[in-house]
Amino acid sequence: MKNILSSFARSKVFVLALVAVFALPMLAHADGYKGKFTLTTETHWGSAVLAPGDYDFMLDSASAPTRVVVRSANGDVVAILVSMWSSETSTVKSNSLQLETRGNDTFVSAVYLTDTGTEVHFAVPTLRTGTIAKETAKAPAATMAASVR
Repeated sequence: MKNILSSFARSKVFVLALVAVFALPMLAHADGYKGKFTLTTETHWGSAVLAPGDYDFMLDSASAPTRVVVRSANGDVVAILVSMWSSETSTVKSNSLQLETRGNDTFVSAVYLTDTGTEVHFAVPTLRTGTIAKETAKAPAATMAASVR
């Protein structure tokens, strides 16, 4: 009987430790950001391809790795992304998405949040060997509204 109680107590401790491992990071990332943006052309963001249109997004925090959830205008989740790195030294003067053009495709490479002086960067595919470097260009930034939740 003593072994059963001891085993049960260990199981409870394990479950509590498991809950703490998952709950504490969520509490630490409680400060988040919400925003809206409009894309005028088809745009790649991570593995997602976003059609032209209006979108909402939520960043769980400004520290890397940052999770971003993007929703279409009708509320459907269209992408869940994880940043590569972030910085608190943004020099951009307005909230925006940094877009880059590679060949014929446009990619989101960063999210700039001026109210917190933060920039969050995402992976963008590299050009294939032999491609002329001038094909990589900064596209006009997408306008965006963001706020701290």
